[in-house]
Amino acid sequence: MRVYKYFTNPNKQEKWLNTMNEQGYKLVKNPMDCIFVFEKSEKDYVTRLDYRNSMSAEKYNEYVSLHEDLGWEHVRGGRFGMTPHTWTKVKDGNDELFSDVESKVSFYKRAASYTGTFALIFLIYTFIIFNAYDGAIFLTPGLFDMEGFEFWRAFLFELPFALMRIVPPFIFLIMGIFFFISYSNLEKVKKEAEKNL
Repeated sequence: MRVYKYFTNPNKQEKWLNTMNEQGYKLVKNPMDCIFVFEKSEKDYVTRLDYRNSMSAEKYNEYVSLHEDLGWEHVRGGRFGMTPHTWTKVKDGNDELFSDVESKVSFYKRAASYTGTFALIFLIYTFIIFNAYDGAIFLTPGLFDMEGFEFWRAFLFELPFALMRIVPPFIFLIMGIFFFISYSNLEKVKKEAEKNL
C-alpha cells in the first residue's frame, strides 16, 4: 500500500507511522519525504526517525551496523544527512533510539538545520535570479506583442524557464515556514528538558 502524506513535524510523522504499525502495516520503503510504502504484517512493529549530520562512510556503516545489531531495520537515510533516517523493528520493549533528553534535543537541532539549509539555498537562488534578470519572468523580447501561433510557440518554449525563475521564492517561503516549525519544536523540547533537570 502506497500513501502520500507530508509532515512538517517529525513527532507527528513518527506518531502517524506507528499508528499505521498498530493497524497491521509495516513501513518497507520511504523513497521521498511524502511517499510511504507499507505491507501487511502479522507482527507488531515500531518505527522511529533520527536526523544525523553528514558522516564519513566508515561512521555511517558503524551507525547502521550498531542499530541493525539491536534489531532495527534501516528503511531510509543516507550518510550525507539530507534526509531523516527511518528505522523500524518488531517491538521487544527496547523500542527507543534515544537514551536521554540530550539526544532528543540533538535530533531537533538536526531537523531545524535540515530545513534551514534548504531555506537558505532557495533564498540565495532567488536573490541571484532576481538580480540577474531584474525581476523579469519572461525574457523573450516582444513576447506579448506577438500573435497567434508565433505567440504560443514562443510562450510555451519559455514557460519552463519562467517557472524556474518564479518557483524558487515560493519554495523559500515554504522551507522558511518548515524551519520555524522545526525551530519551535526544538524550543519546546529544550523547555521540557529544563523542567526535568
